[in-house]
Amino acid sequence: MLAEMKVMIRYRSVRMSELISELAASKAYARNPFLRAAAANISAGMPVNEAWDAAASGALFLTDTDRDILRGIGAGLGGSDTDGQLSLLELGASMISGALEEAERERAGRSRMLFGVWTLCGIGAGIIIL
Repeated sequence: MLAEMKVMIRYRSVRMSELISELAASKAYARNPFLRAAAANISAGMPVNEAWDAAASGALFLTDTDRDILRGIGAGLGGSDTDGQLSLLELGASMISGALEEAERERAGRSRMLFGVWTLCGIGAGIIIL
């Protein structure tokens, strides 16, 4: 999503309110609750930064770290020139990538632990049966 936002800002110089509304209406992001909430907030008359922040705060599927990253991106949207916004989106994308890698490492560690617990449960059940 952030990469598409960068392209739209770089080549079309679209306003942030229009950009979020277009993304929310596109097929690729039609089921994205964050974008839908942000677009609805903008349609209700909220400024873009506040609409983005409110959507990030209300996104239950995000961790606190993810919310903080999105809030940081939203705080700078529309507040600088094109290059500043592109840099902000690039930084946000790299931070989200880092958070995704951390989540994948955590998931892998938990799955190994869960596999070990179930293995021990199976061994224990086998001993009890014998």
